[in-house]
Amino acid sequence: MIKFRINEGRRGNFFNGPKFGRKIDLLSSLGRRFVYRAKSTMFRRLCAAVHRRPQVTTSLGHRRTAAPSRPHLLGFVKPYSASSVGADDPSSLTASSLMRSCGISDRAALSISKKVQLDTLDKALSVLTLLKDYGFDEAHLVRLVDRLPGALVMDVEKILKPKLELFRGISLVGTALPEILSARPILLRRSLEKRLLPNAELLKSILITNANLVNAIKNSPWLMTLDIRTKVLPKVDALRAYGVPDDVILVLFTGYGYALLTDTARFNEAFDKIKKMGICPKKTTFARALGMLAKSPEKKWEERLETLMGLGWSQANVLEAFSKQPHIVRMSTEKTRKAVKFVEEKLGWTPEHTVKNPSVLLLSLEKRLIPRYAVLHILMHKGLIKAGFKGSHFLVPIEKFMMQFVTKYQDKAPEIVEAIKGVKSCR
Repeated sequence: MIKFRINEGRRGNFFNGPKFGRKIDLLSSLGRRFVYRAKSTMFRRLCAAVHRRPQVTTSLGHRRTAAPSRPHLLGFVKPYSASSVGADDPSSLTASSLMRSCGISDRAALSISKKVQLDTLDKALSVLTLLKDYGFDEAHLVRLVDRLPGALVMDVEKILKPKLELFRGISLVGTALPEILSARPILLRRSLEKRLLPNAELLKSILITNANLVNAIKNSPWLMTLDIRTKVLPKVDALRAYGVPDDVILVLFTGYGYALLTDTARFNEAFDKIKKMGICPKKTTFARALGMLAKSPEKKWEERLETLMGLGWSQANVLEAFSKQPHIVRMSTEKTRKAVKFVEEKLGWTPEHTVKNPSVLLLSLEKRLIPRYAVLHILMHKGLIKAGFKGSHFLVPIEKFMMQFVTKYQDKAPEIVEAIKGVKSCR
């Protein structure tokens, strides 16, 4: 008990007058602060003493076990060095345990600790340790926990590990597994028996190889989460009935899986438009065109058609260019105008010429088109190469372009070395 000595000679002055109440409150407050600090100091000393006890670490593939004599909570306590959190803050205590047991940085530990309840710390440590065993680094762990905090309380042996083993079994390994699961943690929430395993088997029956299946999941993880039997298979049947071969359907799955997951009305609308364009169903362009139209709103297609026709293209020109390079539908109006203006004014191409090489429109003006144009223009002006710009001049990889037009002629036209600068990293 804390006692306060009162000056007997001034007893009357102390107990009398309006300041008496405030003096008592002040003394009481000082007493409470003293007791709190004493308790806090004792708590930190106890934490430090527990921390000095032998550590129990986890090994690959084994469950984490605690020393039998260690208290449930205090066994995880360790002084935390982050200046932003006090040593007796729950987040600090949790973070220090994560740092010690999982070997992650203080920043990552603090971020994750905000999603962990102290009474579930044991389970969270087991989950994080398992995820690290499957290739998750700190960034993956933080992103996964931020998007799916419930993952920290999943049963490691019954729920989490069997799902991870399924993905590993289909060759989804290396950085691909943690990247996909941390970006789309909903995959961990789906039932193994009712959804993940049946979908994997169904997709494998269509895609044949694990490599194709992995590519499809990378491109569209939702293929594993939705009801493939009712959502996707009817569309595959419709494509086959129209004469689309399996190798083209494979391109659709591995590159444009979202097209197969759109609602039926949207899919049928895009499918009918592709048919009217007369795009051959036996070419991979058919899959790319269907994928683009199924993803892009009808308004986007109308805007692109209007923009190109406003630049002097006919509707037939637009359809021909789209059938050869469907991705032009995703270009912005501004980029479309700049690209068309460049090929017409600098390269001297007509719309009929451009639609033979529509992929050129997708290339970067600053990094690809303008520097290569500068090099070729110099060489043509000096009579070192034939006049006339071809699509291949801009579509070949940078290494080949450098060898054919820069390295070969830099002695006769040294200025081309400066002209090509800034594009060497472009592919």
